[in-house]
Amino acid sequence: MFRNPRLTQLLSASALWLAACATTGDDSAQPTDDRAKAITTLQRQAGAPVTVEVNELGTTRVLSMTARFPVPGHATDPAEAATNFLAAHHDVFQLDAADAASFVVARVDAEPRLNMSHVTLQRMFAGIPVFQGAITVHLDNGNGVFRAMGNDFYRVTSPTNRMTLSPGEAAAAAGRALGVGLSLTHVASEDLSTTFSAPGTLDPVKVEPRIFQVAPGDNRFAFQVLISWLDSQKEQQYQLALVDAQDGSLLFNQSLVNTFTGRVFNVGAQPTANMTTDTRTLVSFDGDPAASPQGWVGAAGNTVGNNAVAATDLNADNTVGTNETQPSAVNNSFDFAFDPTQNASNFKPASVANAFFLVNDYHDRTYRLGFTEAARNFQTNNFGLGGAQNDPVNVDAQDGSGTNNANFSTPPDGSRPRMQMFLFTSNGGPTEDGDFDPSVIYHENTHGLSNRLVGGGATTCLRNLQSGGMGEGWGDFMGSSFLNNPVVGAYVTGNTTRGIRQFPMDNSPFTYNDIKNGTLAEVHNVGELWAATLWDIRNGVGGTGGVGAAVVEQLVVSGMKLTPCNPSMLNARDAIIQADVNINAGANECKLWAAFAHRLMGTGAASANDTTTTGIVTSTAVPPECSNATTVFSDNFETDKGWVSNPKATDTAVTGKWERANPDATTSNNITTQNGTTTSGSFDLVTGGAGGAAAGDNDVDGGVTTIQSPLIAIPATGTTTLTFKSYFAHLNNATVDDFFRVQIVGTTTTTLLNQTGAATNVAATFAAQSFNISSFAGQSVRIVITAADNAAGSLIEAAVDDVLITNQ
Repeated sequence: MFRNPRLTQLLSASALWLAACATTGDDSAQPTDDRAKAITTLQRQAGAPVTVEVNELGTTRVLSMTARFPVPGHATDPAEAATNFLAAHHDVFQLDAADAASFVVARVDAEPRLNMSHVTLQRMFAGIPVFQGAITVHLDNGNGVFRAMGNDFYRVTSPTNRMTLSPGEAAAAAGRALGVGLSLTHVASEDLSTTFSAPGTLDPVKVEPRIFQVAPGDNRFAFQVLISWLDSQKEQQYQLALVDAQDGSLLFNQSLVNTFTGRVFNVGAQPTANMTTDTRTLVSFDGDPAASPQGWVGAAGNTVGNNAVAATDLNADNTVGTNETQPSAVNNSFDFAFDPTQNASNFKPASVANAFFLVNDYHDRTYRLGFTEAARNFQTNNFGLGGAQNDPVNVDAQDGSGTNNANFSTPPDGSRPRMQMFLFTSNGGPTEDGDFDPSVIYHENTHGLSNRLVGGGATTCLRNLQSGGMGEGWGDFMGSSFLNNPVVGAYVTGNTTRGIRQFPMDNSPFTYNDIKNGTLAEVHNVGELWAATLWDIRNGVGGTGGVGAAVVEQLVVSGMKLTPCNPSMLNARDAIIQADVNINAGANECKLWAAFAHRLMGTGAASANDTTTTGIVTSTAVPPECSNATTVFSDNFETDKGWVSNPKATDTAVTGKWERANPDATTSNNITTQNGTTTSGSFDLVTGGAGGAAAGDNDVDGGVTTIQSPLIAIPATGTTTLTFKSYFAHLNNATVDDFFRVQIVGTTTTTLLNQTGAATNVAATFAAQSFNISSFAGQSVRIVITAADNAAGSLIEAAVDDVLITNQ
């Protein structure tokens, strides 16, 4: 069984801030944490904090530098800079130097216009690529590294099996496992790839060796097999399968077909519901020379070009037989009859031409946004500009394998995707055809876009509730944004208000809480939330259309490149915000946060992974610099603002007393007990900042330690909020007698936070806290923070940073 280790540990919004300065272990002198040391080195080089998000096994998934503080690349070539970065900082990824040297440059996606480059480093083992084993390094225009993303399985050990099967035997085994009998004929072998033809398949069967991680410590030699065929219902199936290279057993398989489902689709280029006249216009089929230098139409003058191959597929066999339509231009014009009052099946040439136009139009639009050859786009000829070629979009118009639907299959770069477009029969009138509808075509094409960009092009990264929902939502948004129309599918549904969805994206009530409470429990419904969020951003950045559309479409596409495999919505949120930093110097930061916070994905939101529901934490918070609130008091502890330790001279602790300090990191049994990285700057309030020879040397011992803020005047009116970041760390020798407490003391005393110990290990990871303290309006108050070790022998540490009181 394939194990899916993607439980993300959280700090604040969504990231684990790992110890940056590991010192000693517990009282038995545990080994130092190499990753913590490596992060400390990174922070010194960047000059600002570094965040690390890991999965449940501790594998580094996302490494982010503070905005505008990249790590210098010290190379003029982005591939060299990325390779040098991994070699210098391999411990951040828990790799040794030899492992780091086994990565090869698989792809360079340079975007000088957007001040970014994206370099994919593929982990190899014995010369074989590791499945979902890449690290993607993102660099600014000076080749400074501002983000790196690791797929879940780049850390591998020696395989537990042998490679004894041939590629042909592996393909046959995959076919048997998927219920597809294959009579294989060898076509070609090139480098690691072997291609076969087989009767009954829709495309050549491609076989390549891979290293696949079944479970930690169980890595296998495997073969990746791509097979496409028609099932008994004549529905297209396209599977990526991994089989054991020794016994042929199926280790993993994933459908590559994204299906657009719903009530119905509509017809025509921006048609209206129940239209009765043909409103098409005569437009150019030449294409954008910068995006399509050979134009859209090939030498034959029909609907075959470098970006797309379009024809009807009435008998659902994925071939252009004698009864199919692949129209040629008449007098250099694809101008064919169409009447919306009749069944769309009567207008096959117009259908194919319309789909061909829309797929090419989408190609050029997204090419300008960065979906280029090096970014794994869809083209027959890549003109030497990177990426794998021979993968134009196969467009099957009026496909006979279904109705009231559409789908798009996305194999890896270099293998042809296929779009199947169906007739629609459920509007009570003439049949319509999704081939005429830009929102349907754009939606399906966006599945190809997101699958080729998210996770460094790992292809199978959008298959769970949140990630799959974003795949659907991206599709709705991109089409609607291109069309400046928030309603998807109005024509075929006859519903101009909401179209095929529950709500138009400009009037959707959904929030992140609707995933948590189960209201949104299916990917298309989850997609409505994501599409509505992006539409909010589009309106917030620059109004309906125009500047707002252009800016946000760019941020969405660039954000996909910065989004890790198997992302939560918060991962994609952070990627969009990071893209704005790189492209626009963060000019839209507050508008972006406002839109996300409106949908309860603010700074305090959290989600462990892309499958999480009830574990979601919602938030309406935005960064302090984005709030219209007035700052009453703030302290990041970089300077001394007058906090007093032991203010009543009643404390009993003998070590680990509260102080403002630049803390050392300490660990015990691989648990970070004191975080050496503050949430901003270098100082925080901490219980004994020095590390000592052992983890327990300077922790809280012997009783209670207290620290008190200076006097703070709370406004007499408005809402006053206290926020801060804190942790309460302890080992499993703690009890409920140990505690960490934050209180407000005015004319009365209110305990805001009271955390007690327990017989479990709790690491020193900062979490955001927020409290309404308006009940102290008009008073002068102090913040009192207490930590206590009241249980014999327990290891207790605590810290507080970034205290902020605002009023609005």
